[in-house]
Amino acid sequence: MGGFTVNTSIARRLGAIALAGIVAASLAACSGGDGGADAGAGEGGGEPEKASLTVAINPSTQFAPLYYGLQEGIFEEHGLELEIIPQTDIAAIVSGLASGTYDVGFATVVHAVTANANGIPIRAISSIEGQIQEDDEGTLTIASAESGITDFAGLEGKRVATVGLSSHNTLTMWELVDRAGGDTASIELVQLPFGQMAAALDSGDVDAAIMQWPFAAEALAAGGVELGYNNRELFEGTATTLFNTSQSFVDQNPNTVQAFADAMAESIEGASADPETAKTALVDGLGITEEQAAGARWNIGGDPALNVDAFEVARDLLVKFSTDDSAKAALEELDVSTIVWPGAL
Repeated sequence: MGGFTVNTSIARRLGAIALAGIVAASLAACSGGDGGADAGAGEGGGEPEKASLTVAINPSTQFAPLYYGLQEGIFEEHGLELEIIPQTDIAAIVSGLASGTYDVGFATVVHAVTANANGIPIRAISSIEGQIQEDDEGTLTIASAESGITDFAGLEGKRVATVGLSSHNTLTMWELVDRAGGDTASIELVQLPFGQMAAALDSGDVDAAIMQWPFAAEALAAGGVELGYNNRELFEGTATTLFNTSQSFVDQNPNTVQAFADAMAESIEGASADPETAKTALVDGLGITEEQAAGARWNIGGDPALNVDAFEVARDLLVKFSTDDSAKAALEELDVSTIVWPGAL
């Protein structure tokens, strides 16, 4: 399989929970207070304590609201200047938040839950595209034309590309396969960046892939078969993709956190009201072509506010697919409401 990372059991077991490997390096950096949902909500009205922020993202068109906000000067109006840092490894983003390398960073609800279950207090301060709607066109699972797979049950015993072996995408795929009556333990996971998945499908190195736009467009144009939109099936009415920061950053910079959250909410609403302008912002923002930007998809019209529903679902799925008793215990004891910064609710 060349440079692919393949694992058929470690990721499925989730034995140490996805982010356990970064706990030791991160706990000290995050020890500025456990805070929880009652701390650091920000008083509002003050100037940002820190105006220049490093923001790590895993690039895809779901960040159209962010780039819309930057293009339209929304973050500047809120007193903020952002340095966007592309990072394909979400666990590295979480570690960077804990160490202070990044001020704000993208992570899915699964990463946020697993980090906190491991004692790393990161806080979700904003969604990146709002709450999932019934017609969400974000994350989707695509089978290759040659595989013969037409539904999630057909992934049994197949090779599936995923951006992370223990990622949110992997977890949702397992759940949809399980609901369809398939054996999730038989699935062979192949870890790949989104940008390499279409080629892997075309070459036959994988049978299916869990993808994001604009990369999904190439796979579909080559005859790929849509199996389903993962988040639409499992997380309607709640947000799964998040901007996060550390509890210590919240404690030290409450006005900055408030300003960022307000700017993101305004950007999400603005991108929904004017999606064509948001698409053009992706050309420079992501470095994609105008044609790719024109076909961009994200959760247009999503409510910017967070709620705890996604965190509860993610925790339950992590418990379901873990076979490690200590990992399950940590998850079951976790109060997921503490993960969300109150100002985002």
